[in-house]
Amino acid sequence: MGELKLQHYHHYIIRAKWIFPVLSPPILDGAVEIKNKKIVNVGKFKEISKEAVFAKPIDFEEAVILPALVNAHTHLELSGLRFRVSPSSGDFISWVKNVIKLKQEMSLIEIRESAKLGLYHLWKEGTGIIGDVGNTAITFDLLYNSPFYGYFFQEVISFKGGYNLKEIQLKAPSSNFRITYSAHAPYSVSPLLLQAIKSYNKKRKKLFCIHCAESYEEVKFLKKGEGPLLEFLKERGQWDENFIPPGVSPVKYLHNLKLLDEDTLLIHVIHIDEEDLEILKKTRSKICICLRSNLFIGVGIPKLKELLSAGLDVCIGTDSLASNDHLSVWEEMKTIYTYYPDISPGEILKMATFTGAKVFGFNKMGAILAGYYPNMLVVEIRDYLNERPEDVLRSLINAGKEVKFRFYV
Repeated sequence: MGELKLQHYHHYIIRAKWIFPVLSPPILDGAVEIKNKKIVNVGKFKEISKEAVFAKPIDFEEAVILPALVNAHTHLELSGLRFRVSPSSGDFISWVKNVIKLKQEMSLIEIRESAKLGLYHLWKEGTGIIGDVGNTAITFDLLYNSPFYGYFFQEVISFKGGYNLKEIQLKAPSSNFRITYSAHAPYSVSPLLLQAIKSYNKKRKKLFCIHCAESYEEVKFLKKGEGPLLEFLKERGQWDENFIPPGVSPVKYLHNLKLLDEDTLLIHVIHIDEEDLEILKKTRSKICICLRSNLFIGVGIPKLKELLSAGLDVCIGTDSLASNDHLSVWEEMKTIYTYYPDISPGEILKMATFTGAKVFGFNKMGAILAGYYPNMLVVEIRDYLNERPEDVLRSLINAGKEVKFRFYV
């Protein structure tokens, strides 16, 4: 894969058979004009080439140009667990215990080197923005020394309480990466600590991230205060005898704690009902689905069509290599289209680009528009024959493909 980090003095017209701007219709025989590290024009090559006579043309012939992808949720520090955790048959707790055990067996060098390899594959496959969650800061310097944008979430796990929420000492040297705390899940962080993390992030205008409604065991624990999660917390010495089960769903529980708003990102969101959906709609909470991870663990799949119909911002993540065999947003898109054929390829591409960038607050990324940053991919699709835009989009998601080149700032 070729690549070019754009500089202020670069002035290019990038041509390809198809341009997919995401927020506007695909352009056949299209071009993108780049100047001063920004997109200044998008349209037909014939028209743009007449206007930008001093720009250097680069022709990618039969390829497709689209924005860089967003992997909104992963755990890079678990990359060393690839192929070491077997697919689950719906036993969520057994999977969790296995991940904890195997992670404890990994050395710091193994964690770091596998995370480095994970980043390499993310870049090679066209990801530009990442939401990485970690219990340690092992991966953070890898991230801020990379060309990626995104968030690093320092994950908090403490149901019994007593966690000291200090000011995070790690500092990002540029605006490319933001760092803050995240809460693991409603069943693994105490109510007061959940509120403290949300307050910490709100004061600093950062996104609050939490796994939510991933498994039936989570629902059972919150509604009845019983089941495998209760036993798991007791085994780990994390059970709080003073905790009173709220008797409601995970979404309602977080809402009652005043944690849901447009600056909250909920991961998974599988086990929800109509009332939950209304709460999500009312609070404008953001959603990240990790479909291939859900299938791997066997916890069910999200009500994606309903989430999108409610007007919610839904982005895409891979989760970690402890529950997936690739950190590939392409594979996620393909699987989404397989399980939700009524959702258009264009909508799926938007989830993987513009919506992800929007959720993380990178408001000039994720689309090919004048004024946006030209973080773009040049993709070669194998064996697409039809020249209708919707068919090319379908091929982009389903067919074999290769990222041949990328531009970034």
